[in-house]
Amino acid sequence: MTINRVSHITVYVEDQQAACDWYVNNLDFDIVMDNSAVLPGMRWLTVSPKNNPDTQLVLHPAHSSDEKSRIGKNLMTVLSSDDCKADMKKLEASGVEIVDAASEVPWGISGIIRDLYGNPYNLVGPK
Repeated sequence: MTINRVSHITVYVEDQQAACDWYVNNLDFDIVMDNSAVLPGMRWLTVSPKNNPDTQLVLHPAHSSDEKSRIGKNLMTVLSSDDCKADMKKLEASGVEIVDAASEVPWGISGIIRDLYGNPYNLVGPK
């Protein structure tokens, strides 16, 4: 088999621009692609951690009732951090919802946040 990585994770959103602004302004993500010419009437908008476009979040507008029911219901996504405690403090100061404050766990330092729609993200870094 030649599957070798996860390239995109879809996050259903109500408002692409609001979601993009949240990820860029709060998580310091880069916009990787913002293209309305891919398909007529569709904006292909992806973001990723700075300097790491290998795994991108697709900020996809929910259209159908099934898609709308998925907003805010993604499973936990783990984000790597060089300094989890400092990042969590910065996120808290900027108004990001903190579910679990940064604390020591057997695999390092871990904290959990939610995005503007309620999707959970686990920040994990070294001790």
